[in-house]
Amino acid sequence: MNAVADLMQGYYLDKKTHPWDTIYNDIEKYWTREYPKKDVIETLILLRDAVFGALEILSLSIALDVTTSELITLLTKETTWKEGRRQIRNRCIELVEELTRKKKTRYLVPSALKRDGFGFLVSGINDAELETFKKAKPKMKKIPKKKKEILDLAPLEKSQLGSRFLREQMVMETQIEAGDPRIPTLLEAYDYFLVEQEIDMSSSIPELVPTEQVTLNGTPVSEVVDEKAGHSKRPRDKDIQSPLTDFIMEKEVTKKKKSKKPSGEKKRRAKKK
Repeated sequence: MNAVADLMQGYYLDKKTHPWDTIYNDIEKYWTREYPKKDVIETLILLRDAVFGALEILSLSIALDVTTSELITLLTKETTWKEGRRQIRNRCIELVEELTRKKKTRYLVPSALKRDGFGFLVSGINDAELETFKKAKPKMKKIPKKKKEILDLAPLEKSQLGSRFLREQMVMETQIEAGDPRIPTLLEAYDYFLVEQEIDMSSSIPELVPTEQVTLNGTPVSEVVDEKAGHSKRPRDKDIQSPLTDFIMEKEVTKKKKSKKPSGEKKRRAKKK
């Protein structure tokens, strides 16, 4: 993925040799001519994964309903790689927050999001997943056409927590007919699983929102200034110690001189006694 990132950064150095702004037009124009018997879909999928990986947002490649060309357009509109990458990540954050509000978090994997620097979004996603899991509690449902009653598991299967719960219970179906001996055990396991999730989420520490350095006028600082370059050379210990020692020694000598009495004055005092 680093190689792809280098190629994408090359766009800002030489657009002719790194034509990312026209890459989709070029694929559409030359693909059938160069590869008439090869399907372009597989290549576009690989290109998408490569771009998402280079931008360090691979966790969102499947989850987000956004085209790769849209992200490349956002990137190439900016004058630097850092600014383009920032714009794309901000756009992705907006899309993740929208999915969280709509409770469509099935393909948002917390561990992958943390790896890509989106850990601050995980808390909201977990809350949405827990709420979806509660609403998807298995219920008995009548099917008039078949004249039978079933335990409906389809809502559970559509959520991330629900599908995990069904895997743990080794249930592959989305509906179980009434009278199946697994139903009481499954409903009891659901209640236990829900309690465990509520305890885990209530005791977990939320991710801190990353801070960003800004200048006095509010402009983001893109690079950390080197402290060595920003400060003048410090004086050596000898340069400090020598004059300081001399000053202290001089003070001590002055005090000693002031404390001594003249020898003639001592003699006059002795005579008076």
